[in-house]
Amino acid sequence: MTKLSGAKLLKNQNIILGFCVLVLAVLCWLSVERPMRFEREQAEREKAVKARLLHIRTAEERYRARKGVYTGDWGTLIRAKLLADSLQYVPFSGKERFHLEASFVMGKSGRQIPVMQCSATYDQYLKGLDGNAVANLTEKANMSGRFPGLMIGDITQPNENAGNWE
Repeated sequence: MTKLSGAKLLKNQNIILGFCVLVLAVLCWLSVERPMRFEREQAEREKAVKARLLHIRTAEERYRARKGVYTGDWGTLIRAKLLADSLQYVPFSGKERFHLEASFVMGKSGRQIPVMQCSATYDQYLKGLDGNAVANLTEKANMSGRFPGLMIGDITQPNENAGNWE
Protein backbone atom coordinates (compact mmCIF):
# COMPACT_ATOMS: atom_id res chain seq x y z
CA MET A 1 0.00 0.00 0.00
CA THR A 2 1.39 3.36 -0.94
CA LYS A 3 1.51 6.42 1.24
CA LEU A 4 -1.10 8.12 -0.94
CA SER A 5 -3.66 5.32 -0.73
CA GLY A 6 -3.10 5.02 3.05
CA ALA A 7 -3.74 8.76 3.51
CA LYS A 8 -6.86 8.49 1.34
CA LEU A 9 -8.13 5.56 3.44
CA LEU A 10 -7.51 7.47 6.67
CA LYS A 11 -9.32 10.51 5.24
CA ASN A 12 -12.33 8.34 4.30
CA GLN A 13 -12.38 6.80 7.79
CA ASN A 14 -12.32 10.27 9.35
CA ILE A 15 -15.26 11.34 7.15
CA ILE A 16 -17.26 8.26 8.18
CA LEU A 17 -16.35 8.78 11.82
CA GLY A 18 -17.32 12.47 11.60
CA PHE A 19 -20.65 11.50 10.03
CA CYS A 20 -21.31 8.99 12.84
CA VAL A 21 -20.52 11.63 15.46
CA LEU A 22 -22.89 14.06 13.74
CA VAL A 23 -25.70 11.46 13.64
CA LEU A 24 -25.20 10.66 17.34
CA ALA A 25 -25.22 14.36 18.23
CA VAL A 26 -28.49 14.88 16.33
CA LEU A 27 -30.07 11.85 18.01
CA CYS A 28 -28.96 13.10 21.42
CA TRP A 29 -30.39 16.57 20.73
CA LEU A 30 -33.69 15.08 19.54
CA SER A 31 -33.99 12.96 22.68
CA VAL A 32 -33.79 16.15 24.77
CA GLU A 33 -35.80 18.41 22.44
CA ARG A 34 -38.80 16.07 22.05
CA PRO A 35 -39.94 16.18 25.71
CA MET A 36 -39.23 19.92 25.86
CA ARG A 37 -41.33 20.50 22.75
CA PHE A 38 -44.14 18.38 24.26
CA GLU A 39 -44.03 20.42 27.48
CA ARG A 40 -44.17 23.71 25.54
CA GLU A 41 -47.13 22.52 23.46
CA GLN A 42 -48.86 21.14 26.57
CA ALA A 43 -48.48 24.48 28.36
CA GLU A 44 -49.84 26.38 25.34
CA ARG A 45 -52.83 24.07 25.03
CA GLU A 46 -53.55 24.11 28.76
CA LYS A 47 -53.59 27.90 28.69
CA ALA A 48 -56.33 27.81 26.02
CA VAL A 49 -58.34 25.15 27.88
CA LYS A 50 -58.11 27.05 31.17
CA ALA A 51 -59.35 30.22 29.49
CA ARG A 52 -62.43 28.38 28.20
CA LEU A 53 -63.05 26.74 31.55
CA LEU A 54 -63.01 30.16 33.21
CA HIS A 55 -65.60 31.43 30.69
CA ILE A 56 -67.74 28.39 31.43
CA ARG A 57 -67.41 28.95 35.18
CA THR A 58 -68.55 32.55 34.77
CA ALA A 59 -71.53 31.47 32.67
CA GLU A 60 -72.53 28.79 35.18
CA GLU A 61 -72.24 31.22 38.10
CA ARG A 62 -74.40 33.77 36.29
CA TYR A 63 -76.95 31.06 35.55
CA ARG A 64 -76.98 30.05 39.23
CA ALA A 65 -77.44 33.70 40.27
CA ARG A 66 -80.56 33.82 38.06
CA LYS A 67 -82.02 30.36 38.67
CA GLY A 68 -80.58 29.20 41.99
CA VAL A 69 -79.05 26.08 40.40
CA TYR A 70 -76.36 25.16 37.90
CA THR A 71 -77.11 23.54 34.58
CA GLY A 72 -75.42 20.58 32.95
CA ASP A 73 -76.84 21.52 29.55
CA TRP A 74 -74.87 23.47 26.96
CA GLY A 75 -78.02 24.50 25.13
CA THR A 76 -79.42 26.15 28.24
CA LEU A 77 -76.29 28.27 28.74
CA ILE A 78 -76.16 29.21 25.07
CA ARG A 79 -79.87 30.04 24.76
CA ALA A 80 -79.64 32.18 27.91
CA LYS A 81 -76.87 34.11 26.12
CA LEU A 82 -74.43 33.35 28.91
CA LEU A 83 -71.97 31.45 26.75
CA ALA A 84 -70.92 31.53 23.10
CA ASP A 85 -71.62 28.27 21.27
CA SER A 86 -67.93 27.80 20.41
CA LEU A 87 -66.88 27.78 24.07
CA GLN A 88 -68.44 24.37 24.71
CA TYR A 89 -65.70 22.70 22.64
CA VAL A 90 -62.33 21.64 24.00
CA PRO A 91 -59.53 23.41 22.10
CA PHE A 92 -57.35 21.12 19.95
CA SER A 93 -59.79 18.19 20.36
CA GLY A 94 -61.45 18.20 16.97
CA LYS A 95 -64.80 19.58 18.24
CA GLU A 96 -65.17 17.36 21.34
CA ARG A 97 -67.24 19.00 24.06
CA PHE A 98 -66.18 19.64 27.60
CA HIS A 99 -67.87 17.24 30.00
CA LEU A 100 -70.42 19.33 31.93
CA GLU A 101 -72.43 18.13 34.95
CA ALA A 102 -74.67 19.78 37.51
CA SER A 103 -76.14 18.24 40.64
CA PHE A 104 -76.76 18.77 44.35
CA VAL A 105 -74.92 17.57 47.46
CA MET A 106 -76.24 17.48 50.98
CA GLY A 107 -74.64 20.08 53.23
CA LYS A 108 -73.87 19.55 56.93
CA SER A 109 -77.08 21.36 57.82
CA GLY A 110 -79.12 19.03 55.62
CA ARG A 111 -79.58 21.70 52.96
CA GLN A 112 -79.06 20.75 49.30
CA ILE A 113 -76.17 22.66 47.78
CA PRO A 114 -75.94 23.02 43.99
CA VAL A 115 -72.63 21.89 42.49
CA MET A 116 -71.20 21.73 38.98
CA GLN A 117 -68.19 20.30 37.25
CA CYS A 118 -66.74 20.90 33.81
CA SER A 119 -63.71 19.02 32.55
CA ALA A 120 -61.45 18.06 29.66
CA THR A 121 -59.08 15.10 29.73
CA TYR A 122 -55.47 15.03 28.58
CA ASP A 123 -56.58 12.73 25.75
CA GLN A 124 -58.92 15.44 24.48
CA TYR A 125 -56.77 18.56 24.47
CA LEU A 126 -53.40 16.90 23.87
CA LYS A 127 -54.75 15.01 20.85
CA GLY A 128 -52.14 14.66 18.13
CA LEU A 129 -49.15 14.98 20.45
CA ASP A 130 -46.84 12.16 21.64
CA GLY A 131 -49.24 9.36 22.66
CA ASN A 132 -46.79 7.85 25.15
CA ALA A 133 -46.32 11.18 26.92
CA VAL A 134 -50.10 11.68 27.12
CA ALA A 135 -50.58 8.13 28.46
CA ASN A 136 -47.86 8.75 31.07
CA LEU A 137 -49.56 11.97 32.21
CA THR A 138 -52.90 10.17 32.49
CA GLU A 139 -51.42 7.24 34.39
CA LYS A 140 -49.53 9.52 36.77
CA ALA A 141 -52.72 11.50 37.53
CA ASN A 142 -54.77 8.35 38.04
CA MET A 143 -52.12 6.80 40.31
CA SER A 144 -52.08 9.90 42.52
CA GLY A 145 -55.89 10.17 42.65
CA ARG A 146 -56.06 13.35 40.57
CA PHE A 147 -58.26 14.08 37.58
CA PRO A 148 -56.37 13.27 34.34
CA GLY A 149 -56.77 16.69 32.76
CA LEU A 150 -58.21 20.06 33.67
CA MET A 151 -61.50 20.76 35.44
CA ILE A 152 -63.46 23.35 37.35
CA GLY A 153 -65.86 22.62 40.18
CA ASP A 154 -66.52 19.27 41.79
CA ILE A 155 -69.68 17.23 41.45
CA THR A 156 -69.09 15.47 44.81
CA GLN A 157 -68.51 18.47 47.08
CA PRO A 158 -68.78 22.26 47.01
CA ASN A 159 -65.46 23.91 46.15
CA GLU A 160 -66.47 27.37 44.86
CA ASN A 161 -65.95 25.99 41.32
CA ALA A 162 -62.18 26.17 41.68
CA GLY A 163 -60.00 24.80 38.92
CA ASN A 164 -57.81 21.84 39.71
CA TRP A 165 -54.82 23.99 38.69
CA GLU A 166 -55.68 26.85 41.07
